Amino acid sequence: MGTPDDVVMGQGDAPENPQAHRPFTVEENIHQLNAIDKSIVQLMNHAATALNALTTPATSSSANPSLDAAARKPALDPPAQKEAFRSATDSFLTTLHSVDVRMKRQVLALEEAGIVNLSNAPRQDTNGAAKASLKPNGVGTVGGLDVGWLNSRSTGVGRDMEAELWQEARQFLEKQGEEVKLGERQ
Repeated sequence: MGTPDDVVMGQGDAPENPQAHRPFTVEENIHQLNAIDKSIVQLMNHAATALNALTTPATSSSANPSLDAAARKPALDPPAQKEAFRSATDSFLTTLHSVDVRMKRQVLALEEAGIVNLSNAPRQDTNGAAKASLKPNGVGTVGGLDVGWLNSRSTGVGRDMEAELWQEARQFLEKQGEEVKLGERQ
């Protein structure tokens, strides 16, 4: 089962069909991402519906205290609650599968466009040695180096930031000192 915003793919794309292997345009990818976003909102609604089906309705205090506790207690219908839960859970799982498939398509489109490289195949040099690539692989490494690890080992940024903070503190104190001197003269 799909959602109304799903893009219908051809069942038996024949080689004579010129549109069979046409990549999506940027606009089409943005529309698909928007549809995925709407489906995620549907996921939240299905989850809320399923949880509401499992909860016991809260009793409100009646304005007439003479009613007994049995009359104030809402009637529970377990078969109806079970069916509502099952229906909401089925809708949740169907929508989740749809989001999963469409997100995979988007990741493949990013890889096809050369924005990310998710292949695990090692690149081979002419002499058989593994060749480093400067393309990001989507998990934070570039050329076999973990960029986050490299950045955490650099002290240059920290030293530069510290120097800027000391300069700002010095300027602030000098300004405060000048204001105090002006206040004493008056």
